[in-house]
Amino acid sequence: MDLLQKLGYELFIVTNQSGVGRGYFSLENVYLIHKQLQNDMRAQSLAPYKDFAICPHSPDENCDCRKPSGKMIKELIEKYHLKADECYMVGDKAIDAEAGQNAGIHGIIVRTTKVEGFHHFKNLLQFAESLKK
Repeated sequence: MDLLQKLGYELFIVTNQSGVGRGYFSLENVYLIHKQLQNDMRAQSLAPYKDFAICPHSPDENCDCRKPSGKMIKELIEKYHLKADECYMVGDKAIDAEAGQNAGIHGIIVRTTKVEGFHHFKNLLQFAESLKK
């Protein structure tokens, strides 16, 4: 993440949290976790995440924000006046990359095994290094 920030990228989290909609935990618990993530970033001398977009709905609620919908990403792009062609949605699942594509940005998979149809990197550092070129 350090390299991404040095390259000038702002970091956001876009997350499905169906456990909220299913009653397993509260949205307040999600906020507490995100606050701890921010504190952990600062403790590592990294800039904190710029913002969080959360879908708290369960899959059976058929909301329009749940990934692979691109709605949450589009809202962040609009809110922060980002250039879509310079944005990446990086995740470890196909729905993450699909959400990026559905928002009109680059969808990237970071994991050890490939997922057909998406740009793939074995780890986040490999992806960040590809942006230097």
